[in-house]
Amino acid sequence: MAAKDADMPAHHALSEEIQEIAKHLQTLRKDIDGLTGSIKSAGGHQAERIQDAAGEALAAIETSVRRKPAQAIGIALGIGFLVGVVLRR
Repeated sequence: MAAKDADMPAHHALSEEIQEIAKHLQTLRKDIDGLTGSIKSAGGHQAERIQDAAGEALAAIETSVRRKPAQAIGIALGIGFLVGVVLRR
């Protein structure tokens, strides 16, 4: 029985350390969740900016084609010809 009494303080100290580690893990988990949310938010904003830029580029191309349809057809034919030459090889 004396050996068990001697082990009690060590067991109690270990239990306290485990509880302290658990608290740190909970704090870490909250921090990671917050960081994940921040990354998602930033990623969402970047995706929106890319979509906006792509939409603006598409609108500029449409405007250019409507203003100069013959030039647009010539460019499309030239690109098509080059792609055909490259794919033949």
